[in-house]
Amino acid sequence: MRVRRSDPLSTGREVDRLMAFSDGVVAVAITLMVLPLINIEGPVGGAPLYTVVTKNLGQLVIFLFTFYVVAVMWRVHSRIFSQIRGYDNPLFWLNTTWLAAIVLLPWFSSLYGDTFAKSGSFTDFSTSATPDIALFYWVLMASVSALGTLMGRHLSRNPRLLLPESEAAYLSGAARYRGWIIAGYFLFIGVMSLFSPIIASYLPIGIFVLSVFLKPKQTPAEVQSRAVTDSNGETP
Repeated sequence: MRVRRSDPLSTGREVDRLMAFSDGVVAVAITLMVLPLINIEGPVGGAPLYTVVTKNLGQLVIFLFTFYVVAVMWRVHSRIFSQIRGYDNPLFWLNTTWLAAIVLLPWFSSLYGDTFAKSGSFTDFSTSATPDIALFYWVLMASVSALGTLMGRHLSRNPRLLLPESEAAYLSGAARYRGWIIAGYFLFIGVMSLFSPIIASYLPIGIFVLSVFLKPKQTPAEVQSRAVTDSNGETP
């Protein structure tokens, strides 16, 4: 009988090093997002500060939106990797690709913010604006969400990668497709940026609505597991 060989697992310190590397990459990427704001000139000739803020409102909004979305995605990523005892080649490459997409976000968020700056308003695009930049930005955001979802699905299908006390989360309803729905919504915003940039500039608000509507609900088993974790003095 022919035995199918499984991918070798990297465990122990290798898992810790992968988590530390991932956290470091995300920390650097999320810090780089603020660099375009440093180049913004301050008030000139005694002008009030709000004139600078309103003039660069697009860049500020894109920075804050990207910063908080990446922070939420990192939190999900951290929760996933805190439950693994090892990783195989598919999980390693999914994580590496996820990090590559994260690293590209500072550049694309800067370009996207410049697109708003060219029009002089956050809601009024000029003819010189480039909707293709917006499309690539939202495609990249969708990629980050989709790759995170793929990592979660890979772990649920390969329980040998999880710690003995950890179990794959079983969700019901629309929450089962939360990652795919959010990724699809990102793509929808990107496509709308090509045809109706003004409408697309308001669509990111829907991300927060979806996040609340699709928030996973804890099962009784998960609540009990969380209680055990808390009793051990660990922070959830």
